Amino acid sequence: MRIALIGHGGMGKAVEKIALERGHEIATIIEAGDAVDFAAADIAIDFSLGESVFKNAKAASAANIPLIIGSTGWYDRIDEVSELTKNIPCLWSSNFSIGVNLYFKIVEEASKLVNKFDEYDVWGHEIHHSNKADSPSGTAKTLSEILLKNIDRKDSVFEDKLDRKREDNEIHFSSVRAGPVNFAHTIGFDSAADKILISHEARNRDGYALGAIKAAEWLAKKKVGFYTMSDFLNL
Repeated sequence: MRIALIGHGGMGKAVEKIALERGHEIATIIEAGDAVDFAAADIAIDFSLGESVFKNAKAASAANIPLIIGSTGWYDRIDEVSELTKNIPCLWSSNFSIGVNLYFKIVEEASKLVNKFDEYDVWGHEIHHSNKADSPSGTAKTLSEILLKNIDRKDSVFEDKLDRKREDNEIHFSSVRAGPVNFAHTIGFDSAADKILISHEARNRDGYALGAIKAAEWLAKKKVGFYTMSDFLNL
């Protein structure tokens, strides 16, 4: 594949490395402020900023090439992006790590079990590197959605500092930003008698980049559609 790589920060560089190792070509690298030109590419992979997603989706649609979206900070307008890419294959995810997507399924099954036992409270915590632009992360938001969907006694998530008692119907999901390479999430199921912790911790960006490239290889063979990592992994 000839890849148009949008964004060349930490994730963009990791995607470039894995793509080259798997025999693909980086046709063009597009950074902030550059003109978006996909003429030399077979597929576009976007790990830029959330506010650029709409421009990049329009450009991919106009060029009629598949689009992978790994940027965060735009999920409240997902219907708009789906509409913009309705004539091309497009796959988006809050997290491209295969391990994290397996983690999502593990948390989903655990939350269904915990739903039956109201002596267990639930909370979430994440730590990301100090350069991460958003908080909470897209991964944390996906985890929150999984918990809310499957635990009936919880109907909202509080993501900020708490200066009051947390309500029984709330989940507190805290975030820390520190260090050069941190990617970790923990979900806790907590009772007076014991505590169950389910954690995922990435050692580097390679797992995220490999998942993005494998998803791109899969998407390049697909017809028009708006896909997720669950479609790719058949989870």
